[in-house]
Amino acid sequence: MLDQIQYGNSLIEYSLDFVERKTLGIKVYPDKSVKVLAPREASIEKIREKVKNKASWIIKQQDFFLSFYPLTPERKFVSGETHLYLGRQYRLKLHKSKKASIKLTGGYINIYVKDIGDKKAIQNQLKQWYKQKAELHFNLLFDELKPISKGFYGQEPQLTYRWMQKRWGSCDKNGKVHLNLELIKTPKKCIEYVIVHELCHLKYLNHSNAFYGLLEKVYPDWRSTKDRLERLMV
Repeated sequence: MLDQIQYGNSLIEYSLDFVERKTLGIKVYPDKSVKVLAPREASIEKIREKVKNKASWIIKQQDFFLSFYPLTPERKFVSGETHLYLGRQYRLKLHKSKKASIKLTGGYINIYVKDIGDKKAIQNQLKQWYKQKAELHFNLLFDELKPISKGFYGQEPQLTYRWMQKRWGSCDKNGKVHLNLELIKTPKKCIEYVIVHELCHLKYLNHSNAFYGLLEKVYPDWRSTKDRLERLMV
């Protein structure tokens, strides 16, 4: 059966199975799903109470899996198909043109291309356009947010970005924050959250209690923003 609890701004949904065991067991999987194994005689109220007591741990485990990029629906790159940019949905509109270009007008991403049937060319052109937009917005947000790290990191953090298959972002011990270019499809608030999350890793290269304490201090609404990001299918 399916059940859920409310914990602050987070709604924790979980599947519940009653089995032959003496204690409650909770598992969090890479897709952020939660499974609860409960003794057959346990009441729903007691189970919810125990899940709520473990809510902080569950959210931390789910946050760890935030590193892993969500499944993306297959794209066909045809007119009328919806694509995200900064959290808003736009429809593709393909135009046959000798000169390749992309223009954002109204609710459309207008793609001018020599052959509107060349899906690979359209995909590459769109990726290049996203990359150009990401370079602009990522750098502006990073310059705005990197002063956060002054209180706990003695050097100047650096920003890099590239297409990633399994992560929204990462941070290395050399002070470099790496962002997935796919983030340009998400709201600016979500890009901001990933930047702050990775800046906190400049002090703690793990997901320890100390890391979450720092994240909570510098970005109090991280949970609701993380939930928003996790629900996106880019």
